[in-house]
This record gives sequence, C-alpha cells and structure tokens, in this order.
Amino acid sequence: MKRVVWAVLVLATTAACGTPVAGRPVAGRVVTPGSDAEVVRWMDNFCGVANYLSASGGFTLGTPPTDPAEAKKSLSSSLGRVVDVLNVAVHDLDELTPAPVAAADPAVEVILEPLSKARDKFVLAKSTVDEAPELTLEVFGTVNQHLTEAVTMMNDGVEQVSLVSLPDDFREAAGQAENCGK
Repeated sequence: MKRVVWAVLVLATTAACGTPVAGRPVAGRVVTPGSDAEVVRWMDNFCGVANYLSASGGFTLGTPPTDPAEAKKSLSSSLGRVVDVLNVAVHDLDELTPAPVAAADPAVEVILEPLSKARDKFVLAKSTVDEAPELTLEVFGTVNQHLTEAVTMMNDGVEQVSLVSLPDDFREAAGQAENCGK
C-alpha cells in the first residue's frame, strides 16, 4: 500500500508538467488596459507561471523510509512541497486578472479553477497525514483518495490549457515575452 501512495504522489507531482523550460514566474497585477507593452508583460507573466509549474514538478520522492515515523514525515514533507508549488501558481495566476483586455481573463480562469481544486485536495492529503497518529491502511486509503482526486483535477487543468484561446494580440505578444520562449 505504501508503494501505491508513493507512486500516486510521484505521478501527482509531475501530472501538470511537460518538458521543463527556461524562465521564471514573475506575476504582477496588470490593470491598465491598452498598450502593447502591457500585453507583452501579461504574456510574460502567464508563460512564467507555466514555466514555474514545469520546473517545479520535476522532483522525485525516492525510496520511502522503512521507519513508520520517518515515512510519515517524508510523505508530509513531499505533500507540503506540492502544496507550496500550487500555492505560488494559484497566487500568480490570480494576479493576472484582470488582464489588459478582458477577453484574456477566461484563459486564466479555465486553468486557475482546476489547479485551485487540486491544491485543496493536496492540502487535505497533507492534513490527513499530519493529523494521523501513525500511517495505517485507513490513513493511506484516505490519502490515496485525495491524491487520486488531485491528480484528476490537475489533469483536467492540463487538458484545459490546450483549449485556451487567447486574443490575437496576446498570441503575437508571446513572441516578445521572455518567458514564452522567443
């Protein structure tokens, strides 16, 4: 059962990640509509969040410790790292609205909602581990359920990314945005 939980957690940490790309997240609230520079900055921040998720999802858990107390601590720590990554991504995505042109806001919302829900499930999984006196089969079952739901939600978010349609001026601005991989 421990191997199943570890395997699901490894899957969960890489579910929203494609090939890691260079860049860094630099999100900031963009509220002044109109200028091309604002659109380029917004696209740079939008791509920065995606790059952050890709770069952050590449860690592995390794072999779980055989000592139950150490295994609990290790699992909690790993879940905490996933929660931290998703907290940053959700925050940075939220900072992208309102976009310089309102037609870009749905692109953020369609990604933000499933990532927020996935983060909440990872938080539940971590609190289940942290609140349990020891890691029992029942605890593993509950954690596994939360992780399965979180991975499903993250996969939904990844699928939504391919459906996102940004206005033409935003797509053109991506070519000028450093984080979008000129």
